[in-house]
Formats: sequence, structure tokens, C-alpha cells
Amino acid sequence: MNRRALLAATLLPIPGSAGATTTRLAAPFDVAAIRAAAAARPARTRACVAPPPPVTTLRSEPFYTDDRFSVPDPARLAADTAATRPLRLFLDAAQRGAEDWLRGAPPDAAACGLAGLDAWAQSGALLGAFNRQAGYHRKWTLAGAATAFLAIRDAPGLDPASIARTAAWLAAVARCVQPDYERIPPAGARAHSSLNNHATWAGFAVAAAGVAAGDRALLDWGVARLALTLDQVDAAGALPQERARGRMALHYHLFTLQALVPLLRLAEANGQGLSRRQDAALVRLVALVTASIVDPARMGALAGVAQGHLTEDPRFDETTRYARDAHGLEALQGWRADPALEPLLAPRRPFRQSWMGGDVTLLWGPRRGAP
Repeated sequence: MNRRALLAATLLPIPGSAGATTTRLAAPFDVAAIRAAAAARPARTRACVAPPPPVTTLRSEPFYTDDRFSVPDPARLAADTAATRPLRLFLDAAQRGAEDWLRGAPPDAAACGLAGLDAWAQSGALLGAFNRQAGYHRKWTLAGAATAFLAIRDAPGLDPASIARTAAWLAAVARCVQPDYERIPPAGARAHSSLNNHATWAGFAVAAAGVAAGDRALLDWGVARLALTLDQVDAAGALPQERARGRMALHYHLFTLQALVPLLRLAEANGQGLSRRQDAALVRLVALVTASIVDPARMGALAGVAQGHLTEDPRFDETTRYARDAHGLEALQGWRADPALEPLLAPRRPFRQSWMGGDVTLLWGPRRGAP
């Protein structure tokens, strides 16, 4: 299948979904069920934290130094982290309220999260000029912000005007994200953002914004990147674009799953399921990644080099340094539970990733007591 066909590929409609509304799209998690699970020990509402001043434009520079994008320069990585700190603080402020609401706090918690999102919406944040590296952070921020919005949008007593502004802003940011991922790369392109983990993350971010705004076209654009990713999985279960990352191959397979599984759940919640071929590809991908967490030499043999990590930390051994990035597997566990994964995931809960909405275990993971 050629790349244009991959980009146009769609997933199978779930039976009975043909009458789905185009103005009310479903969240990928059950907020009422999450809150009900927390009912026995409801959270106390923490003090509302104001977001940082809005970021309208941003520049940051790449930090990898080799042609496989596998060896980071520590100084450049630190500079990128510093430049994008306001984006993380923004997500922290919004997700704090969303998480308290999900844990059973009163609607004031949700109102706090919405206020943080709306403050940036009213200022036109993320809508200005972003260079390539900063643009990566814009889409990651969009994914985290849209997910938080979906967690709180139905809380009672929220200002309808604030809800509408925020939803429209998320859609506007999504339209800024799209163009960079619509380019068709040349044949044999390695580590190309229109095919690799960046395309998957763009799909998740744009689809989540589409659900937030009730925009089916944005959702469908994102879901096409789900098909694009799964149709690249090879017979061994590897993603060729991520396998080409050398010592970072396992890291980037894990990172891809962090976007792929939420995107899959967004698609399914809105009437689009996997084909048999795509489901089989997902099974192969998950099997390879899981086996490689336990034995990184599995991925190393495919990548042709021993596996490393973005930042090496002596506190983590060869297994735990990768298992701590298994957020995508945690989200998969909340959708399609696999008892074999529990020994790997349970000791490391709660998983947290602001680009997935904050507390991954709370939002996406299996509910305590669920069958």
C-alpha cells in the first residue's frame, strides 16, 4: 500500500454506529464510572492554581546530534525543557482541577480546570508562530489540554460560554497542527514526522480536539493517523520508523503507544473499530514492546544496537527504565485487559503523563474492582 493510500485509510465502523451525531462526540473514557469508583473516598478540592501567562509564539531547537536522532546533547535538551516549561505549567494547572473532579471532588474543581483552559483560549495561546521543534510541543500540549477538557466538560454548573470558547480554541489549535503532518515524505525516508511517532501524536491531539469541538472532520483526520501507524507494523511487530532510531528504538516504540492507544480509544468511542489486519498489527506491536521491556535485547536485535534512553538514570535498572514509560500499555489495560501485563504495570502505578491528560491510571487505566 502506498503512502497516500495509508493516509486515506479508514477503520471499520462499529455496528450500530451509523446514526452517531456530528455535534456531540463521545469521550474515550467514562467520567461517571471513574467518579463512581472514587465515591467511597472522594477527593478534597485543592486550591485552584492559575495558569502561567499564555504562550502565543515559541521557538525551540532540536537536541539530537546524529542522523538517527538517537544521541541527545544534554545542553540542548535542557534548553528545550526550559523553553517549554510554561506549556507544562499550563497543563498542570488545568489537569489539577480535572483530576480532583474525577476523584470525586465537587464541581468547583472542574470549574478551576476549565478556567485555566479558558484563560489561554481567550488569549489565543498556541495560535502564533511555532518553529518545528516548538511545534512538536504544541501538539503534545493540545493532546493534554483536549483530554483534560473531555474529563470536565459535563460537570454541572460550568459556564456555557467558557465551554464553547475553549472547545473552539482547541479546534483552532488543531488546525495549526495539521499542516506539518500532511506532507508526503519521499520513499525510504527515515525518522520522518509525517510517518513516525509525531504523526501518531498529531492524530491523537487533533482527534481529541475534534471530539471536544464536535468536529467530525478533525476526528477523522486523527483516526487516519491511527490507520497510518498500524499499517506500518512489520511481521516482527516493529514500527520501521522507530526501529530506525537505533539505541532509542524501544523508547520511541513506547512513546508511540502513549498516543496510539488513546487515539484508538477515541476512534472506538465514536464508532470506528480496527480491521482484523490492524488488530493483528496492534497485537504484534504490543507483544514486541512488552517482551522488550523485560528484555531490551529483543528490540536491540531488530535495531542493530543496544538500547538506551533519553536520559540515563542510575536509579533505574535495565527493565525499570523502560517499564516506567509503559503509559500506553496502561491505557490499553483499561480498554482490553490482559492479566499477563498486570505484574509489569501494577508496581508502577499510578502512571502519569501530562500529554495524555495527567494521571494516566485514573483516566485511562483499569478501574479498581472492574471485571
